[in-house]
This record gives sequence, structure tokens and C-alpha cells, in this order.
Amino acid sequence: MNIRIDDLQCNNLKIKQYADGYCFTSDAVLLANMTRCKAKDTIVDFGCGNGVISLLLSAKLPCKKIIGIELQSEVAELAKENVLFNNLSDIIEIINDDILRAPDLLGKESVEVVVCNPPYFANFSGEQRESKQVALSRHESTCSLAMLTQSASKILKYGGEFYIIHKTNRMAEVISECVNADLFPKNLTLIYPKISKAADTFVLRCKKHGKHGLNIDKLIVYDEDGQMSEEAQTLYNKKSDLIK
Repeated sequence: MNIRIDDLQCNNLKIKQYADGYCFTSDAVLLANMTRCKAKDTIVDFGCGNGVISLLLSAKLPCKKIIGIELQSEVAELAKENVLFNNLSDIIEIINDDILRAPDLLGKESVEVVVCNPPYFANFSGEQRESKQVALSRHESTCSLAMLTQSASKILKYGGEFYIIHKTNRMAEVISECVNADLFPKNLTLIYPKISKAADTFVLRCKKHGKHGLNIDKLIVYDEDGQMSEEAQTLYNKKSDLIK
């Protein structure tokens, strides 16, 4: 596959991507910008792909360590290249394995934060005409929402936080599976592409064994004139080129 290099416009970070394979979208950037942690925390990036979220988290958060887990071997190798390419091997580790094995790989109740930008489409939902690499990134063919949330819950410490971005048409399912895994929703941010359009994406923050109580926020990315909103500029640090 052909490789291209893109500028993440954050701390001089660059990322190698497959030009004819799956490339990151603004959703990955949104999730990275909405994740929070403490200085001594370890973050695990489920299904890290080419490592974009892990790279951004390393620049934006004061975490101790970031561990990216990616099932596809060729994509995991590219993520490892990106870590070396940006001289971040001291803080980011990429593991080529199944996120369902995370409890065995990392240990139960061993980390403080888990983030995930999962495949948005249920397995066998619609035609899968894409390449195998793209299809695995878009469809839940290897890991369901239930499996994902259970694995995240097992590796999170008591009070640890789980961040996930997903499509609003599956919001009820996402929340239900989180609760079933003892990940209690604490904050829900609805993402509106424009003020005149319905929210199509959301970011959910959950706390393991947390108390009931959910705050709901919204983010409008663009106004009607096509200009990025002030709140989006603040969130993205005015790096509008990352929103495509």
C-alpha cells in the first residue's frame, strides 16, 4: 500500500497513513480532545489503528503511559512506525493483539483510562465493499460493543474512566452495554456538524462503578456560513485543518 505523511498540526506531530486504506477522521481528533486524565495515569487506546489518538493524547495530556492495542498486524506496524517517527517510544507502546485479550495482556484493574473509536456499523449491516482493512475498521466483525465494554471494564481500576465516540443512531445500545459492564455514563456530548443539522455523533464518558447521574452537553462544529464555531475552535486549538 502507498504511504502518505500528514501533519497533525499539534506539537509538530506527523502521521503516516495508507493512502488507499483506512485513514483517520475528525472523530478521532474529537475523542482525543475530549479525553481527560491525571499525570500518573495509564491510558489504553482500544483499536488504535495507525496510532492517531495515541499520538494526540501524548501531546495534549500529562499521562504516564499510553498503550495502543490493534488487531490488524499491518496497521499495528504502521502505528509502531508512527511512534518511532515522532520519537514517542518512551510514552507510547503499541501491541498487536485482540482488545478482548487486554485483561490478560495488561492485567485486571490495571489502568485508569480507556479510550475507543470503534467500528460504527454492526456486523453484517449493509454491504461491505471496502478492502478488508477498511471493512474491519468500519464493521464489528471481530468485536461487538458488549465485548468491547466488558474488556474495558475488566482492565479499568475502580473509578477508572471509559471514553467512546459513536453514532447517535446507536446511542441507546452504547449506553446499555456500558451500564451492563458497570461503566456508568457521566457525561454525554452531542456533536452537531452544523447548527441546522441534527447531532450525528456523540462522545460518552463513563466511570467504572460510578454513581448514577448524567450531564449532557453539545458541540456545534460549524455555523451556517461554514465557519468553525468558537467552541469548536477552542476544543481543536483552532486547528481547523484536522476537521475534514
